[in-house]
Amino acid sequence: MAAERWARLRDDVRRCELRRGAWYPVLSVASDEAVLVVRRRGVIIPLAYLEITQTRPTRWTFLSRERYAVCPNCADRVAVGQPPERMRCGKCRGVFEMEPAQQAAAAV
Repeated sequence: MAAERWARLRDDVRRCELRRGAWYPVLSVASDEAVLVVRRRGVIIPLAYLEITQTRPTRWTFLSRERYAVCPNCADRVAVGQPPERMRCGKCRGVFEMEPAQQAAAAV
């Protein structure tokens, strides 16, 4: 069985159909592209656009320029000023820690 992988846009990518800060399941990875599950369908994205992790994210992604956080469970967006250490998602009701500042800066 293949390892579970998740991906999100890198900070410097501006034009792509993925939502900024949201994590997507990875179906497969090739030498220069990955196939992600986006709205229940496979979408091919260049690897250079992605940050990939080997485990499902468990922390909110904070996008400081847009002033919102993205839930790691359901990808709901929540407007925030100063991000708290932990926050409950109004949609899925999960409580998650906020991503560390240095990682959040990379998601901007």
